[in-house]
Amino acid sequence: MHRMKKLFTVLLFTALAVPALAQETLTMEALRAADYMKGKQTFQGRCSACHTLADDSGDITGPNLWGMFDRVVGTKEGYYFSDALVNAGFVWSPDKIDAWLADPEGYLPGNFMRIPEAVADRDRLNLISFMLIETGAVDWPRPETNFANAQQDMSKPPSERFPSFWNHLMFNTVNYRWENGVAGEDFPFEAYNKADGTIATNVENMFGFWYINDKNFFCYALTGMPVGVGHMVECFPVAAMAIPRFADELWTSKPQPDVILHGGMLPGRPDWVETRLYPE
Repeated sequence: MHRMKKLFTVLLFTALAVPALAQETLTMEALRAADYMKGKQTFQGRCSACHTLADDSGDITGPNLWGMFDRVVGTKEGYYFSDALVNAGFVWSPDKIDAWLADPEGYLPGNFMRIPEAVADRDRLNLISFMLIETGAVDWPRPETNFANAQQDMSKPPSERFPSFWNHLMFNTVNYRWENGVAGEDFPFEAYNKADGTIATNVENMFGFWYINDKNFFCYALTGMPVGVGHMVECFPVAAMAIPRFADELWTSKPQPDVILHGGMLPGRPDWVETRLYPE
């Protein structure tokens, strides 16, 4: 299980790019002057579902990133990387991260990371500056902010603590595709998170539940699945879904051996979801 969790390297923010697509060489002056809060918001929206940053944090589906700068790519102890990363041979730097982010599909073919689109030019400088600070690469001070204070009052319901997340997940459709090449399974389905803590799906007799834990992770379970062992459980940071985005595929995860679960968001949902857990 430990190895499985690591096998799926979804470096949601990493992507080494074709030089022509990357920004001009990043200077430390420009990085120091970047907008920390915008960088944090980009990381939360694009990267935090798979990566942690702090020294005392662990790996999720992607590796913890503490100390990554000035480290040879694919060498973090205890994490299983793709051959593409292990054999890349370069050292992480702001310019390398910038290049990867600019072309996630093309810079290093064969890596396990999957994000659906490049990080925009306007966001990469702020994101990399934020990462430098949060992974211990620089000693620049963090700006004083009340950014997270509103989320600390655990007495408030999730709809008040995380309004953007709540509206995005509770009124739209999660689009999934379960892929297991070994078992020959290719199973698309839709899930609809409901305000009462249940999850409806478009598959007969398949349903689930969700909750938010004390670390602000959204955890969910599905049962009655016609694939795999018939059920699955996953957790991801609430912040990862705080910025609304729609596409058939926005992320991938690995809930069971040999399985890649592709996930995306579609606007709206069927009317029957309000009264049932699956279609009649």
